[in-house]
Amino acid sequence: MDIHYSVNGVSSLLTLPTRYVHECTPASLAELTASDFWRNRPTEAPTAMSLVHLADVDGQDLGMFEVQRDMRPIFTASPLREA
Repeated sequence: MDIHYSVNGVSSLLTLPTRYVHECTPASLAELTASDFWRNRPTEAPTAMSLVHLADVDGQDLGMFEVQRDMRPIFTASPLREA
């Protein structure tokens, strides 16, 4: 399954097995996509906080998450409340 997401406004794509995606929580997917995003940019230092938008996961927009970098390469996500 293709996961279309953005981190800090930069769009990207992550492909994972459908069965795995259906077992993940949205926060877990946000952490995973943030990790994937920064792993694919080895010359850039990860920010302490990344804004992750899970724009299209199996046809659904799962929302925005604030993902904190606790220590490299561990990321922790929490859903943002809509205003």
